[in-house]
Amino acid sequence: MKKYLLLSLVMVLSLASTQALTKLKDGQLTGYIGDAMCAGKGKANTAKHAACAAKCIKGGAAAVLVVGDKVYKIANQAKAVKFAGKKVTVDGKITDDSIEIATITVVKEDKEIKEEKD
Repeated sequence: MKKYLLLSLVMVLSLASTQALTKLKDGQLTGYIGDAMCAGKGKANTAKHAACAAKCIKGGAAAVLVVGDKVYKIANQAKAVKFAGKKVTVDGKITDDSIEIATITVVKEDKEIKEEKD
């Protein structure tokens, strides 16, 4: 009887620690929607990669969110496909290295206005 009680306790504690490690949290991230293949090589974090990302994603590569050096897998691919290569802000549920997109918006780059001095 004591063995079963101890085994049950160990199982409950293991399950609780696993859930704590993979806790979901709501969050907002800003980065580029790229393709998984190029993102793994560090090539998908600029606007210059837009055409390649769109082509690869259309060809079947998984869309990912690249934030600096971090690459997030996207759980709901359909929401990201049309934003391939664009800088976006994504709101959603983040779990370790993946995100489930709730909303996604394109980031409009502020153009610097350079004034000429006399």
